[in-house]
Amino acid sequence: MTIRPNGPYRVEGDVPLAAPDGTLYEPKPAYSLCRCGQSANKPYCDATHKECGFIGTEVADPATAGSDGAEEPEAASFVRVVRDGPYEVVGAPKLTYSDGRVCETRAFYRLCRCGASKSKPFCDDSHLEIGFRSG
Repeated sequence: MTIRPNGPYRVEGDVPLAAPDGTLYEPKPAYSLCRCGQSANKPYCDATHKECGFIGTEVADPATAGSDGAEEPEAASFVRVVRDGPYEVVGAPKLTYSDGRVCETRAFYRLCRCGASKSKPFCDDSHLEIGFRSG
């Protein structure tokens, strides 16, 4: 996964995408996921971030972000969309910040998709405060 500057998460390598009800979206070798929270085609990016002035600078330290110190089990990589919440990334696909820094590999992390997190790219539950709705 690569974060585009002030844009979407770019997912490559046939990583499955699961809907909130557990069904899988149509498989794609690559796709872009909305990060600004404004796409009319959620969870996919429709380039609305360019129109709404989204500033998505990653502020979380990639060396420690997303970790609670617990040992994490290995799992196959996939992304799960949480209804009115974040993307849950399972199975440690590499996450590269828009400036090229690479996050320490984690077996599980939550990525912001409402655009309001103060610990971007990770979810800090700001979606609850702003009343984010996924569609």
